[in-house]
Amino acid sequence: MTAWGVVAACAIGGGLSGPLVDLAARRVPRAPAPGAEIPGPSMPTSPAAPTPPAAPAAPAVPAVAATVARRTFPDLVVGEALVVAAVMAVVCGLAAVRVGAVPQLAATCVLAAGLVAVSVTDLRTGLVPRRLLYPTLVVEAVALAAASASLDDWRRMLTAVVGGGVTFVLFGAVWWISPKAMGFGDVRLAGLCGGALGWLGFAPLYLGFLAACVGGALMGLVLLVLRGTHRLPFAPALAVGTMFGVLWGGWLGDLWLHPL
Repeated sequence: MTAWGVVAACAIGGGLSGPLVDLAARRVPRAPAPGAEIPGPSMPTSPAAPTPPAAPAAPAVPAVAATVARRTFPDLVVGEALVVAAVMAVVCGLAAVRVGAVPQLAATCVLAAGLVAVSVTDLRTGLVPRRLLYPTLVVEAVALAAASASLDDWRRMLTAVVGGGVTFVLFGAVWWISPKAMGFGDVRLAGLCGGALGWLGFAPLYLGFLAACVGGALMGLVLLVLRGTHRLPFAPALAVGTMFGVLWGGWLGDLWLHPL
């Protein structure tokens, strides 16, 4: 397969996997709001007031298609699924362009799918769930191990373990000092991202997390100005920074270290 054939295959595969990624993200329940009361046996809910029946109308073809999609996948929202599919197509296509037809391309696409799912979940629910993180971690580790075996370079797995461990400890220290500033799901996600970036080298690891911190700070400033809120879903910033480090970290690291 030609180079552009690989790019097209990755972009199409990413787009087709988008609805499944969105569906996995939507199965995570929303976190209850602080102070919210959950109805139970001692808290009977009052019945809703009856509403007058609406006049029947002939359903349009798009409405019928949306109804079929909702009945087939009850948790699927077509508009959001299309957005996620577009993001997956772009990210996987960029991965094929930047990484090339090399053994670690599969690991990069797996990482992209996991990061997109976690980002959607964090934006919707404020959670970074283990049910998405742990399967991504296992599949990513297997894909990186297979890439190391094909390249006969097991030192990369060592740097991946070191990178994941260091970032997990550093983010865990931030969580331990200020639990309100960061959830422990972000700590787990940082370990996953650190392992994927560490496999590529310490320059992508550093530049990826630098981009995540800068992007997170800018996102927090925008939210503070527009909404007056201090709550920052950090998973999207960490995902964008990680993919930046994967796609451009090695190139920027070579430019940075070449004059030395």
